[in-house]
Amino acid sequence: MRFILCFLALLAGANASAEKLTLDRIHSDPSLSGPGVRSLKVSPDGARVTFLRGRDDNQFQLDLWEYNLKDKSTHRLVDSKVLVPEENLSDAEKARRERARTASLKGILSYSWSPDGKRLLVPIAGNLYLVDVARPDAARMVASGNVLDPKISPQGRYVSFVRDQNLFVIDLTTGKEKQLTTDGKGTIHNAEAEFVAQEEMGQTTGYYWAPDDSAIAYKRYDEAPVPVVRRFEIFADRTEVVEQRYPAAGDPNVLVELKIVSPETGAIRDVALGDNKDIYLVRADWSANSKALLFQRQTRDQKKLELVSVDAATLAQKVL
Repeated sequence: MRFILCFLALLAGANASAEKLTLDRIHSDPSLSGPGVRSLKVSPDGARVTFLRGRDDNQFQLDLWEYNLKDKSTHRLVDSKVLVPEENLSDAEKARRERARTASLKGILSYSWSPDGKRLLVPIAGNLYLVDVARPDAARMVASGNVLDPKISPQGRYVSFVRDQNLFVIDLTTGKEKQLTTDGKGTIHNAEAEFVAQEEMGQTTGYYWAPDDSAIAYKRYDEAPVPVVRRFEIFADRTEVVEQRYPAAGDPNVLVELKIVSPETGAIRDVALGDNKDIYLVRADWSANSKALLFQRQTRDQKKLELVSVDAATLAQKVL
């Protein structure tokens, strides 16, 4: 914590100046508080601190920066405007940002380190880039087409993401892309968190890597039972009517399933969630040795919450 506070103070000091303060200056850009810093991370090798920061001319346009711990230098690693000069977001990404309260931001909103600290996974405007830290100007696009929720697998062998309501992986050794699910369309979603899970349970993902890269547990849900409602989006020059499935209190929820897929073979296995289908799948995760999948199951009235352990080999279950 002391290091982070000192680091933030250093950044703030770097932007200080003897500029005369006026009323016009108070209400103009850039902000007097300096560019905001988000997503502060220490690289796996401990050599640098990376973070997202707004541009001098637009505090809402975020670029990826680094602070080198060896030479105490700060510089921009990835310029979001170079990767994508103009953003064109999908409706799914707009909704995702709205629920994450980041709808006003542009550029790079998230990033992930590879386990060896040599590469960064950078999603921006539906495209996915791999950035070599030694050569950040040579960022390589590895996927496109409204990519959602990208991740580097724990061992660094794969990149995974959701596209068109299906789960995909890229083998970084061969560069080959593989589609792991194929039934995602219409009301069927794979590896995504449904509306209630995002809004009320803090879920930001619908799939979970085993620590040894051997499997992915993912949520599959059907939102057909959920009623369709209309909402209005009001702009300066127009008003748009948007239809979406919204589960109001007492309305039917999505029908949820939990599955395990092998990224190598594509084989899919079903994890039983019990006889009661009107439940919440609150969250899931793996044991450190990848031998057990754990998930939380909650009744619709939210009076009973169970933690269940699933043997990854046999799918045998026990309530913990």
